[in-house]
Amino acid sequence: MLPRVSYESLHFHIPAATVNKIAAWILLSDDAYMQSEINKHGVTTAIKYQGKVGFHRLNEVPKQTGMATPYYGTIGGVYNFIFNVQEDDTTLRIRHSLGNQFKLKPYETALGTHIQFEEHSEASNRWFSNRLETIIEEHEKDFRFYIDGEIYANLLAIGWQKERIQEYQYKFIPTTVGCRIIIRHIASTRTFDLTENIDW
Repeated sequence: MLPRVSYESLHFHIPAATVNKIAAWILLSDDAYMQSEINKHGVTTAIKYQGKVGFHRLNEVPKQTGMATPYYGTIGGVYNFIFNVQEDDTTLRIRHSLGNQFKLKPYETALGTHIQFEEHSEASNRWFSNRLETIIEEHEKDFRFYIDGEIYANLLAIGWQKERIQEYQYKFIPTTVGCRIIIRHIASTRTFDLTENIDW
């Protein structure tokens, strides 16, 4: 009989109440970005407006928050979810990569949760579904950012160890085609893009 193979993954758990606040912050941040573009150029481009997908040129931000989704390029990826692991908690900082241009402060919170590990009988790649749209559309549900499958293998390959989990910072950048995952060794400032050679 062949030995049972187990596959490990880890995830960062964001409780539903915090997901709700994050979704609200993202929608307001999108509006702030569009207003900044209108102030500079007289117009902004939205990729979705009043539920209709496609390019829309707007000269004012809709009064109702979330009615327009700004166009951030072909794959998006302007929101950076950055986790720092501590002994008694995990903290999350969300940064809009263009936020400095319109004086947007990052969103910061203590999650009240710890990084969690799971074992599976089969390999999975749930990291692929670390999607911003899910946070917006299902904002009343818990959300988990996963590192598993190929990405977890890449994590182990750089010499990362469970026992030293607090020595790293973990950054997730959801895009329209997948989720980039970059970790940084805090002491040495070395960074590792775990998704660099992944075929999406």
